[in-house]
This record gives sequence, C-alpha cells and structure tokens, in this order.
Amino acid sequence: MTDQEMLERGRSLVRAEAEAVAAVAELLDENFVAAAHLIAGCPGVILTTGSGTSGTIARRLAHLLATCGMHASFAHPADALHGPSAAVAPGDVLIALSKAGKSAEINHFARVTRERGGQVISLTWKPESELGGLSDVVLLLPNAVDAEGEGVLPFGSTLTAGALCDALCLAAKNLRGFDLATLTQTHPSGATAELVKK
Repeated sequence: MTDQEMLERGRSLVRAEAEAVAAVAELLDENFVAAAHLIAGCPGVILTTGSGTSGTIARRLAHLLATCGMHASFAHPADALHGPSAAVAPGDVLIALSKAGKSAEINHFARVTRERGGQVISLTWKPESELGGLSDVVLLLPNAVDAEGEGVLPFGSTLTAGALCDALCLAAKNLRGFDLATLTQTHPSGATAELVKK
C-alpha cells in the first residue's frame, strides 16, 4: 500500500464513520423516548453490560449516568452469571449492548434480569435477535458495515453506540432535573467545574 492509498483509505473510513453516527439521529423514535423515561424513572439500580468493545461503551455509559446523579454501574456479563446477577431486584434496569444480539452470556443476563423483576433496554443492529425478544425496549443501531474496519473491526458500531448512549444520558439527565451546578461539587479538581461556572 502506498502512502497515498493509506491516506485515502483513512479518509474514507472517517467519512463512513461520520455517516454512521449521523444515521443514529434518524433512528431515534418513540422507543428512545420510552428508554429515556425508563432510565430517568428507575427507582433502583441501572446496570449496563456488554462484551468486548460493546462492554467498553457500556462501561462509559454507566460512568456518564453516575456523573449525572443516577445509581449506575457496569456489570460484565460473564461475571454476572457467576453470582452478581442475584443483586438484580424489581425496579432495576439493565441496558445491554450487543451488535448482533446473540451473545449467550448477555442474553442469559437479560433473561435473569427479567425473571428477577428488572427491565431490559437493548442497543443492537438486530431487533429481531434473541436479545431483542428479551427486551422491554429495543433501540436500533445503524447496520453500517462500511464504517467497520475492513468490514469486521468494530469501529463505526462503537461510535454509533456511544452516540446513542450519549443521547440517552442527556435525555435522562434532563428528565430527572439534574443540576449541572452539582458538577462543581463532584468535579472539584477537574476542568468540568470550571466550565460550568463560566
């Protein structure tokens, strides 16, 4: 590969990723609204889960929700099936990220959550998947193969999931009436508080 070819492939991938993220906006519908209300009104714990890069985005979402005053934490699906899923209680919400919706450990975690009285929100390319069938609310992600690294590596799918999670977090924060001034208390040594004060 020449340097020029490498440059053009890089530009092509970034453009495809940008288009995939923009496509998320067009997919937001009444299910997005329902999910935001479910998260904002959760009387218990909000758990996020996912494997691989989906797990990385799920962990990020839990951090952002907690930053906005919600009781949220990440639970690795494999670990959850070795005991911690017993902590799920009625009123809890599980947000599961799975591109294909067929990861056995994630689906089992979703099933246990439902059995224990919790509710499930899924983010997936495949609403007809097993995970979709186990979910109270399914949020569709764009099936943007062109935005994946060589059609396989989870590049664009990670970005689209992150964008949808950001939109969910902002909506839930606003529904709950979380005061940004609280960030000055919870970010005393970071730049966030300085930005809020301006």
